[in-house]
Amino acid sequence: METFSLTGLSEEEVRKRRELYGPNRLPLVRGRSPLRIFLEQFRSLFIYALLIAGGVSYFLGKILDAVVIWAVVVINALIGFLQELKAERTLAGLQEYLSPRATVIREGIRREIPAEEVVPGDLLVLRAGMKVPADARLLEARNLTVDESALTGESFPQEKSPGDLPEDLPLAERRNMVFSGTLVVSGEGTALVTAIGAQTEFGRLAHMMGEIRIPKTPLMQRLEVFTRWISLAILGLTGLTFGVGYWRGFGMEESFMAAVALAVSAIPEGLPVILTVALAMGVKRMARQKAIIRYLPAVETLGSTTIIFTDKTGTLTENRLRVEVLVDPEGRVYSAKEAAGIPSLRPLLRAIAWVLEGGHPVDRALEELVASPADGRILDRVPFDSSRKYAAFLVEEDRKRRLLLKGAPEIVLDRCEGKEPLMEQLSDLARQGLRLLALASMETDASGISGDLPTGGFRPLGLVGFRDPPRKEAGPAVRTCLAAGIRVKMITGDHPLTAETIARAVGLSGPAVPGREIEEASPERILQWLSETDVVARATPRTKLKLIEVFKARGEIVAMTGDGVNDAPALKAAHIGVAMGSGTEVAKEAADMVLLDDNFATLVGAVKEGRTVFDNLRKTLLFIFPTNGGEGLILLGSLLAASVLPVLPLHILWINLVTTVALAVTLAFEPAERDLMSRPPRPGKAPLLDRGLLLQIGVVSVIMALVAWGGFILWKNHGGLAQARALTVNLLVFMEAFYLLNTRFLSASALSLRRLWTGNPALIPGLLTVVVLQLLFTYLPPLRRIFGVEPLPVKAWGLILAGGLLLFLAVEAKKFLRRVAGS
Repeated sequence: METFSLTGLSEEEVRKRRELYGPNRLPLVRGRSPLRIFLEQFRSLFIYALLIAGGVSYFLGKILDAVVIWAVVVINALIGFLQELKAERTLAGLQEYLSPRATVIREGIRREIPAEEVVPGDLLVLRAGMKVPADARLLEARNLTVDESALTGESFPQEKSPGDLPEDLPLAERRNMVFSGTLVVSGEGTALVTAIGAQTEFGRLAHMMGEIRIPKTPLMQRLEVFTRWISLAILGLTGLTFGVGYWRGFGMEESFMAAVALAVSAIPEGLPVILTVALAMGVKRMARQKAIIRYLPAVETLGSTTIIFTDKTGTLTENRLRVEVLVDPEGRVYSAKEAAGIPSLRPLLRAIAWVLEGGHPVDRALEELVASPADGRILDRVPFDSSRKYAAFLVEEDRKRRLLLKGAPEIVLDRCEGKEPLMEQLSDLARQGLRLLALASMETDASGISGDLPTGGFRPLGLVGFRDPPRKEAGPAVRTCLAAGIRVKMITGDHPLTAETIARAVGLSGPAVPGREIEEASPERILQWLSETDVVARATPRTKLKLIEVFKARGEIVAMTGDGVNDAPALKAAHIGVAMGSGTEVAKEAADMVLLDDNFATLVGAVKEGRTVFDNLRKTLLFIFPTNGGEGLILLGSLLAASVLPVLPLHILWINLVTTVALAVTLAFEPAERDLMSRPPRPGKAPLLDRGLLLQIGVVSVIMALVAWGGFILWKNHGGLAQARALTVNLLVFMEAFYLLNTRFLSASALSLRRLWTGNPALIPGLLTVVVLQLLFTYLPPLRRIFGVEPLPVKAWGLILAGGLLLFLAVEAKKFLRRVAGS
């Protein structure tokens, strides 16, 4: 690109390039309007079924019921609307992340301009504290370090210097380039702009995010299939009921009302409310563990996770450099904890007290080794420079002067005599993934440091090995995942040796696969690699996206962690994106969940909560459908027998309201079952209810219908129609109350008083509420007039309780037989 290296572009050339390349900003992505996104939430059979339920309630004159059902529809739509709207917010966040101002040299004059006006070929002036406004190649650099963690995932500021490098290097290794949106930490420099706007690495991220569509959660996919079948079944049964009634001699109006009553009984209008409560309880429990869920459906998705792609820095590690080992001049290696008591390390520790420069992570780690400040004075110093790779200090202590050298081992030791023991340790320590620093000393009479340092004559003081250590909780959390059938893969921008060392420390295995090879490989090859290793190093945003696409295509439920702007496309594309609390706002906007403590163990705890939510949802379905089924069978049986209806549509609405509000909701508070994290993940296409649970729903529906029907016939002959209907409603409600105790445990026995009445704080209040509501229904005159029932004598309650106990014991017998068959 033609430009003048010292004077920059002319104003005429700037004008031409602005016309050619446009402004330096991310292009606006034209997405769906908020109104369209909201309306699309209503395209679901489940929503249609609820709208019908609301319409039926309105037709029956129950305006309040209709309003409640329609409100549920709107709330359900809002949840989906907010989830999809986050894409637009994320893209807006990317734009805000870029620098608003830039300093350039044009026609030999340094000037500050809006970053939008930067053009390719401009000369950028870089200095500490500024955001880089465009991608640029360095022409000059003085002690220049840049924080690229948001873009590359590298843990610490990267040293930059001009020079020629191969074009196909990963971003993290392009030391001669600076990138838009990154932050200059120290030093200064001049760079030639090579790309602006959409052509920058940031622009490519924005394009990737614009291409990604948020996937439907596994729960939403299962619910769509489930409600499709339920809706078709309700439609068929409603038509059958109308036909049977008409055939059995009922009039058109009576048959129609019976069909309407069956529709009201069969539609699970309370399901969205229960689902929302279950998800909200999961959100509340996760928040206590420092995991913030941003969108409710993400709670259950966590429980479906089959593979977690996790970052290294700050998630599996502490995101803080610590001194791990020190090596004395004889090559003996000691841990940092024992260093203070080792005589051969004392010269090294005294030197460390002199060479602290502050601010850099390395110096902050070295500070922990210093028991007391150096006793003396610094006469002169040469700060660390990325091109020299060392810092020098002339110090005076006890009237003796020494020249201390701190820097890269290959540079410092090259000037030392007697370095062989340390050189033998270098390769071994490097293979362990340690970052190494060497220190050396030379006695001198000089009064200052001038020119180049001596090329020899230094005495080695030793080596210091640093590491960002793994979190204590990381290893056990990884083992918990593996026991639960969830694979964990570490995806990092760090060096392969560093990645492999941390992986081994937390229980992951295998050699690191380079990110570039992942990007170029076929899906089959990627799947083979990641069946043999748990580590991908030097990963880029494209690496992460490729991995997500490959594993999603295989039917996996993918969770991805990240904290930088570079992670946003992957966080958005994954089934569950998990951002770090210390991460960028762009990453948080793209994610479904934020870990406030940046801890992998917190993510594993959230997976457990997600599984608990799904278990509780299945328990809820197992609970509410026998009520609907029993009511439907009673109505259909009445028509076949040409008998008066045992329950009216109004009674059915009451039963459904009581069992949903007072009983079904309590299942959302159920704690995790003991074997929860020893089960494998649910298959991606597994139904909400398996054959065994569907059989249980069918059996319970039949028992409830037979008991309620028998009670109605018996009491109709004994106490009249109004009392018989009161008995039937109470039988159905109290059988559901007993059945609630069964459904608290999907397979385990409920025949344990301690287990039966503990663990769920909402259980006893829910049961007491049912007792109070049914007493009011049966004996309060205003309610009796509304529902057309008469009060029951005491002996009727014996029949009601016997019916509930019969159902409870029948279900426990069925669970026992299933356990025996399973073993």
